Amino acid sequence: MEQGELKERVDALKAEAVEPPAVEMPDYQTQGNHIQRTQAAKAVGDAPALTPGRKIAVLGFTDSWQQAPFGDPSWEIWGLNELYMLIPRFSRWFELHTRAVYEADKKRTSDHIYAMRAMTVPVYMHQVWPDIPMSVRYPLEAIAQAFPNPGSANARPYLTNSISYMIALAIMEGCSELGVYGVDMAHDSEYQSQRPSCEYFIGIAQGRGIKVTIPPDCELLKTDFLYGYEQEQIERWNARLQAREADLTKKVAELDQQIERAVATRENYRGAQQDTAHIRKNWKGLIAKEG
Repeated sequence: MEQGELKERVDALKAEAVEPPAVEMPDYQTQGNHIQRTQAAKAVGDAPALTPGRKIAVLGFTDSWQQAPFGDPSWEIWGLNELYMLIPRFSRWFELHTRAVYEADKKRTSDHIYAMRAMTVPVYMHQVWPDIPMSVRYPLEAIAQAFPNPGSANARPYLTNSISYMIALAIMEGCSELGVYGVDMAHDSEYQSQRPSCEYFIGIAQGRGIKVTIPPDCELLKTDFLYGYEQEQIERWNARLQAREADLTKKVAELDQQIERAVATRENYRGAQQDTAHIRKNWKGLIAKEG
């Protein structure tokens, strides 16, 4: 679906001046919180056959989404949340938050729901919604069976973010090539804790023979040094960092001293101002008496 087509359909829906129909909210507290797997669950090694030529690009919001293969029609483009405001085309959509999350912001809800109502591609959600014609229930149970947590038979599958859900579905559908764009989850970002899950599923994809493409400037699967083999480089790097920290600490201390001296000087000037005002007041009184 093209971005321009989506905008036209949204405008047409708004022109009808018909609000999305009211829908009954499900009980999210009990729905899908405890997925129990049985002996029939598939093992991670039971991979589906790859579909030759099936290429899927999974997109997030960071700048590297611009490197996605929009101009190559052989690639499916999978987007999420409100990314449709940025990307030129897409093949599937994912909104995997509970509806209560985006119902909380009424303006965002109105525009966001209009956009999803207008989509002509599958929209993966927690459930099928009557007001979103292309909504599709995300196959959570099938994903949980396809990717059981090796840590425990009763543990939840290792899905900590929407991108992981998207990658897992792409793997389960047997894509032969996977691109991950606009997904950094850098160590200094709020998404840091979600990063291992993405890297876990990318590893599964590679292990199953899927060709994976990640932009060079993306933080995923990146390391500064090769552990155990580049100890000298690590030590040099740490030495440079320590020297920089020491230099910055020294400069901050110098600035603190300058600030203290400046504050003291300012207080001296303020005292002089008060003395001058006092002298002026006394002189006025004296002149008035002599006059």
